[in-house]
Amino acid sequence: MFLDRRIFSQEAHQALTEIQGKLSPAYHSKASGLIQGLSAYISTWGLHRLAGDAEKFLLGTAEDTTYKGEVYRHFLVRLRAFSDIDFDPTDEGSLIHLPLAKYTALNRLGMQLAKEWSFWAAAVLGEATES
Repeated sequence: MFLDRRIFSQEAHQALTEIQGKLSPAYHSKASGLIQGLSAYISTWGLHRLAGDAEKFLLGTAEDTTYKGEVYRHFLVRLRAFSDIDFDPTDEGSLIHLPLAKYTALNRLGMQLAKEWSFWAAAVLGEATES
């Protein structure tokens, strides 16, 4: 089976363009930095923890961290559509309870997609600053 690597680029670029429109410009460079660390986050902690952190940041009261929840949630929503694996991006339990083979495959795909997001982050959102 032939995999066109541009599909990852198209997906990442479109997703980041959507994030750019959702976030206040004041958070673009912070989001860029967050995205550039996304692959390492997923490889260390996994998608289920990413979903949990998304929820934590979205429910938090600190406006300065809400953008993190928006970025994480958007990544999970786009990963679900890209992978065709049925999970609920708003419920970390749906990831925890996936069969191991499915979760492992999804996690690996998530890391690859996160690398592509990282590549395009500076071009779409600007140079990274601390998040």
